[in-house]
This record gives sequence, C-alpha cells and structure tokens, in this order.
Amino acid sequence: MDTGVARVQITDWDAYREQLKERLGFSQEIVRSVIHQARKNPKKVVYPEGEEEKIIRAANSVFIDNIGNPVLIGNKEVIENKIKELDFDLKNFEIIDPKDCPKCEEYSKKLYEKRMRKGITLRAANELIHNPIYFASMMVDSGDADTLIGGLTTHYPETIKPALQCIGVKESSKVVAGMYIVIINRKVLFFADTTVNINPTAEELADIAITTADTVRVFNIEPKVAMLSFSNFGSSINEESEKVVRAAKIVNKVRPDIICDGEMQADTALVSDILAKEFPFAKIQGGANTLIFPNLSAGNITYKLFERITNATVIGPILMGMKKPVHVLQRGATVDDIINMTALGVVGANLND
Repeated sequence: MDTGVARVQITDWDAYREQLKERLGFSQEIVRSVIHQARKNPKKVVYPEGEEEKIIRAANSVFIDNIGNPVLIGNKEVIENKIKELDFDLKNFEIIDPKDCPKCEEYSKKLYEKRMRKGITLRAANELIHNPIYFASMMVDSGDADTLIGGLTTHYPETIKPALQCIGVKESSKVVAGMYIVIINRKVLFFADTTVNINPTAEELADIAITTADTVRVFNIEPKVAMLSFSNFGSSINEESEKVVRAAKIVNKVRPDIICDGEMQADTALVSDILAKEFPFAKIQGGANTLIFPNLSAGNITYKLFERITNATVIGPILMGMKKPVHVLQRGATVDDIINMTALGVVGANLND
C-alpha cells in the first residue's frame, strides 16, 4: 500500500484480519467464536511450563490479543532471557519461580489439608509445591489464577492428577471427562469421553453426557446427544447396551432440556435417513452432533481414527467437570493450539463467575 503496488487500499484492518481467518476454513469459525467470548472478559491464565518457547510465544499473543493475562511458572532468569531473545516485552508477563515464592508456604499448607487423609504428609506437600504443575494448580484453587493450561511436555496423567488433587471436581459433577471437537466436511461433532474414564457406570455416563451438552452450548451450538452402543434401541440385549439405555433415561429425567436419545449405533446417530426410515420415534431426527461413547476405548480409538485417516480437523482435548477450568494440551501442541485452549479456559472461567 505504501509503495502503490497494492491495488486495494485497506482501511479496516480488523475486518481484513477476519477475512483472512475466514479463508482458513470452517474450523476457525468455532475457534474465533470462543476467542471473541474470551476477549469480553480476559482472565489470569497460569502456564506451569513457562520456560518452553511455544508457551512464551502463545502467552505473548494471549496478552496482545486481550484474551488473558499470562502467568509463566519456572526459573525466572531462564524465562526472562527467552523473552528477551524473542524480543517480547517483559511487561506482557507475570513470572513466578515455584522454587522461591512467598506463596509456597501458604499453598503447601492448603495442599496438605486437602490430601492429609489421602497419603500426603506435610513434608511431602512442602516438596510437591515446588513442582510447577502442583504450584500452578494451587494458584487456581486459591483464586490467584483463573485457569491452567499445561501438558505440552508431559504425559496426560502428569497434568490431570495434580489438578484433580488440588482443584477437584465440580460439586454438580460426578466425574471429569474429556471432549474433542471433530470438524469434517463443515459438520461439527463433539466426542466424549475420549481421555479420562475407562469404563463409566450408567450414572457416570449420564453425567458425562450432561457436562458435554453444557459445554457444547458454549460454542453457541444446540447439542443433539446420541448415547452410542453396538445396539439400536434394544436390538441386542446385553449388560453393556443396557448401561447405555439407563444412562439415556437418567439424562432425560434430570435434564429434559437436553435432546438426548439412545442406545444407538454410530451410523444411526449420524445418518438422518436411517433415523427417519428405521427409527422415526428417535428424538434426534436429522442426526446427532454430540456423541457419547460407552467407554474410553471406543471414544479414544474413534477420535484418533478421524484425526489420522480422514481430512477432519480435531480440536482438543477439552477437560470438563473441574471446579475451575484446567485444559491439558496434547504433547507437541502448536502455538495456535495453546492460544485456542487458553481462550477455552478463559471462557470457562467466565462461566464460573
């Protein structure tokens, strides 16, 4: 534009950025919706892996884009040096070293009180609090941060276990569960539970369905929930299929505002012609958008197959059911992944207000 080469003069740069994002595809529409919600009320976000370059890059964007106020946990000197190397402004970050922090004693005492009847001694609590993920979890539990984003360099259980011990599950929830957003051919699907519960009971399965439906509504999408099985509405009577039937009944009784039906096979849930011709009584005519799997094997295998052998965009995992929002990154997540998960955490924190 300055040299006269550009034939189009752009005056509204925000609108132009949105046009560029639109060209990236339908999956970005979902992400942008969450980011817009987060910007309305930014929250304090703690990153236990604050020394990682990807985390620093993402946190800098989170601050600049007014999504949240980042807190980096780790060695202060190491983090500051990396921020300078990346030519970012130190003022964009709060940096806390869990090895030397005035809050350590307070957090370790609270951790001990939470876990003293579950095998943790005061000495152990004093040691654990210097671990960045325990420190970050206690920050969120104590209200010194609003959401936690971690797991970039660790295995899933290494992040979720401390969060569960320190923050815990919502009083209204029986279980914590994981959800993935799967976008294929401009169709948005929500899969749960894909990361946490190995073989949930009917009651737990119902709780997973309710929590997932409420999460789906965060994306301004009305959930149509299918409780999946190898059986279609009583076609195969078995203990496993009966569990799914009981779960569906619980959801319908406890939350009649949620469109939910089952048990049903996956193709029945997704193919509107099957529903209309074979099962006209089903509540999810037109097809489901929220799929609740009967166990972790089914959910985990399915989302990974979609991710690897189709052209689907897979976003997640989104951890649901915590007292305060915690999201576990996939190992090796990109900077954009971290930003998107941060926005989800901020939106979750706002819903808790």
